[in-house]
Parts: sequence; structure tokens; C-alpha cells
Amino acid sequence: RDKSSRSSRTMSSAMDTEVPEEKKGEMKLVDAEFYGGTFALKIPEGMKDMSEVRQVPNHQEFYADVDKGTNIVTEINEYQSRVSDEKINDFFFENLAKDTSAKSTSVLKKGQANMPGAKDYYTSYIIGDHVVNERIDNRGPELRVRVHMACIRLKSVTSDMVLIFSVPLKKQLSNEENEALAQTFFQILEAFTVKSLAVFKGS
Repeated sequence: RDKSSRSSRTMSSAMDTEVPEEKKGEMKLVDAEFYGGTFALKIPEGMKDMSEVRQVPNHQEFYADVDKGTNIVTEINEYQSRVSDEKINDFFFENLAKDTSAKSTSVLKKGQANMPGAKDYYTSYIIGDHVVNERIDNRGPELRVRVHMACIRLKSVTSDMVLIFSVPLKKQLSNEENEALAQTFFQILEAFTVKSLAVFKGS
């Protein structure tokens, strides 16, 4: 995989749709492996590998549920040596906003991530909203997208891995729905496992 790519162009395919609900917003998760088994994680049921229907850059994995508009994107980016651990999620959160031409952003919560399968690396998360245009040409209606982002700092292989779980919001969420959506994200992080970094070392 090419690790040298810059940050993302990820959420623009999100659709204007209701938040999928399972037990007031929780989603059923299924096992998945990314980058040829380098990382294991769980993703919402119904998401498909978009590389089977469109070109996806080598440094990305892109899974989406086209009916619900939700997606998970991971990226292997060059290690940002000038950005501190405490600021790394803000850096990528704002980079994503620039890449998707977000009209506004807001941060709901952030902190260190509970990722037992990546305990040897600095991990953190940020959850917030990006207000984007529904159409690439910026002529459509505005769409609020809930962005759940985690960063795994793979310093030993000079890479920053970013995981983004995006959900388009058509309506204002209740406190219960907000919490359920966040819990789905945290479950994804808790299941994330670094299996081997041999691919980065050319082995």
C-alpha cells in the first residue's frame, strides 16, 4: 500500500437519509479485515467494499452502505511529525473539512480512544459535524454529516492511520440517538486490531 498520500476526500458520497436505527440508533457490526489483513475491525452490517465498483486509492479502504449513506474510510497517511499527539485529530478533522469544502464544522467530543488492539500506539478520537453540500458542484442543499474520526499514530513505520465513520443526518437526533451512534463508533474502535505491520516494512 502507498503510505505517502495526503489526507482525505472521503465523505462527499454521503446521501441525504435518515440515520439507520437498530435499538434507537445502534448498528449491528460484522468482522472485516483491511489492507490485506494488516488490520482487523468491525464495520456496520450492509457496508460493501467500494473498490469493487469504483477506483479507490491504494492508501485507502472505503466501505459504504449506499442505501443508508453511511461509510467507513481508513487512510494511511504520512506521519505528521510537526503535529502533537494531542492535536492530531484536530489536524485531520480540519483537513477533511477542507477536502470536502465543508461550510462549517463543530466538535462534540474528543479524547483518547479505547483501542486494546492498538495499545502499543497513541490512539485518539474526535466526533463532530461537518455541514457540506450534498452535490459535488456545490449547487445542492446543505447536508449535515456526523463525522466520527480516530487516529492511530504508527510512528514506528512513519505513518498516521485515520479511521472515519460518517453518517449523514437528515433530522435532529435525540440524546438517545446521539449516544447510540457514538457507542457504535466506540465499538468499532474497541474491535480494531493491528495484526502485523510487515506490509509497511516490505516483508
